[in-house]
Amino acid sequence: MWIVKQQHKRDDGESVAIELEHSDGWMDANVRWDGCMEIHLRTKTEEGHGMTGTVHTCDIDGLIEKLQQVKQISQEYFDFKGYWQRHTTDEAEI
Repeated sequence: MWIVKQQHKRDDGESVAIELEHSDGWMDANVRWDGCMEIHLRTKTEEGHGMTGTVHTCDIDGLIEKLQQVKQISQEYFDFKGYWQRHTTDEAEI
């Protein structure tokens, strides 16, 4: 679930940005009125160290499409086995 941490408004009260955080604590996003955003992903390395990656995009739909393509190619490459068997594009296949 996403939580609105802060809302930024102009002097006239119009919203210009929001800061979102996912309840699991692993993601947050700074989203602007013009569609641009920064998405921060937190993870732990194999050694247990914390690490944050940042993605900046002004085309969320394009980013989602590219990520779906990465998922599809990965599923095909790994013959839908292991993790990729459980996470198919069509959940009805499981």
